Amino acid sequence: SCPSRLLVGAPWDGNGQGDVYKCGVGLRNSSCAKANLGAAAPWLRSSAGHLGMTLVDSKDGGFVACAPLWSQECGTSVFSSGRCVRLNEELQLMGTIAPTAQREWGGTYWDVLGCATLVSPCPLPGCSTYMDIILVLDGSNSIYPWEEVQAFLGNILGRFFIGPGQTQVGVLQYGERLVQEWALGQHPTAQRLLEAARNLTRQEGRETRTAMAIRQA
Repeated sequence: SCPSRLLVGAPWDGNGQGDVYKCGVGLRNSSCAKANLGAAAPWLRSSAGHLGMTLVDSKDGGFVACAPLWSQECGTSVFSSGRCVRLNEELQLMGTIAPTAQREWGGTYWDVLGCATLVSPCPLPGCSTYMDIILVLDGSNSIYPWEEVQAFLGNILGRFFIGPGQTQVGVLQYGERLVQEWALGQHPTAQRLLEAARNLTRQEGRETRTAMAIRQA
């Protein structure tokens, strides 16, 4: 038998916010009903996430619609984590899913495959980012003055949320040889990390072995 409804994803609807339509099938003068999810889920209006790019049936008779390009700002950083919504047969919002967020503020792990509902993939306060970053610096003789490298490093590090369970940064410096200046978690606070950046000295060297450094990182 023919299906009684047709779900249509409209990821470019509403300036890229996206939405979902339910259309009747097999009837004369059939019309489509819009979910208007921007009103039910205010977070949709904050980013052009293109909701409806992915539609999946769920076991309870409803379905899941995803906005894979949904992004959120955390300080000066922007994270495109994506977000999904669970809808029932009447296009009513039943819950929000953050597929790429596997823990909330406080370190509690969620069963993502079980569609646990999260309030935000980048929870506040603290705006946790959960990233490990390795910076690879050229310390050969071709880099001068070194003070500009130190200033650049401090500027970059000052933009991240540094802390245990959040962003941790390691640094490799290379020229003719490779030196691990500090490992992930060695400087667990922003203050200690910026102090280490100010005290970082150049290794020097006549050769610039960039490929070796990238492979090691």
